[in-house]
Amino acid sequence: MIVIGFVCEKTGYVENICDRTGKLIKNVTLPLMVLTSVTSQTLSRGVIGEAGIVAAFAFGVMAFLALSGLVTARLFRLSERERPVHVYLGIFGNVIFLCYPLVQAVFGDRAILFAAFYAIANDSMLWTVGVAGVSGEKGIEKLKHLVNPCTVFFTAALIMLFLGLRLPSAIHEVFATVGSATTPLSMLFIGATLSGISFAGALKKPQIYILSVMKMLVAPTLVMLIIRALSLPLSGAAAGALIFEVAMPCQTIFAVIAAEYKLDSAYAAEIIFITTAFSAVSLPIVYKLMELIL
Repeated sequence: MIVIGFVCEKTGYVENICDRTGKLIKNVTLPLMVLTSVTSQTLSRGVIGEAGIVAAFAFGVMAFLALSGLVTARLFRLSERERPVHVYLGIFGNVIFLCYPLVQAVFGDRAILFAAFYAIANDSMLWTVGVAGVSGEKGIEKLKHLVNPCTVFFTAALIMLFLGLRLPSAIHEVFATVGSATTPLSMLFIGATLSGISFAGALKKPQIYILSVMKMLVAPTLVMLIIRALSLPLSGAAAGALIFEVAMPCQTIFAVIAAEYKLDSAYAAEIIFITTAFSAVSLPIVYKLMELIL
């Protein structure tokens, strides 16, 4: 699917895929997928406990990745414009556009609930600490970014879940069908995004390979080992969603943030390209490791 999006945009067969599909995913299909996936679940004390564990891991993983990014940035003596890009892209993953469709496909609708808790932790740090770190502005000024269709629909879905409310079956079926378009549209979007990135320079930068391995293999493996060592009470859906969220490639939106604040946006694009391409190899490895360790 990613290759199809890449070819369509690169050849001009379909133009402006990113703009059109990005808005459609963000404002329509993804919120509906979240709403129908979450409201189809049954809330219990165990689910609440699992969600809390997932959120706690999210903050712990981000702290680990921040430290890793700072060390490698210093090791490779990155410039002032490259250093924050390297560090923050190492922290924040593509936890919505890529991960939501994948965890739903692999672990079922139940996993979306736990993936959403991780994504909220990720995005809250991105739009506060992340933006403040590159702009010099107070993070509180960026909280408006946390209010978007996905968070609004997730909040509504949680309220419905707590109150035991369900959508009428006919409406749920329509919403779920439209929401299911998120997976192919997201893959087309990612492919089209990659088509505009020059990767020749990225292939010569070893720090990007180190970032990719630390973020997408080492971090999820450590999470697996901690879960097993502590015998944490996580279901397959919760553990799968958590580990896949940790293993995601870098957050594409940060390339836009980098350009806005005069950082090295070309370096950001290179990291995004390499990590997204690497995910085609790393995610199957992570899945296999889950089978072996958990």
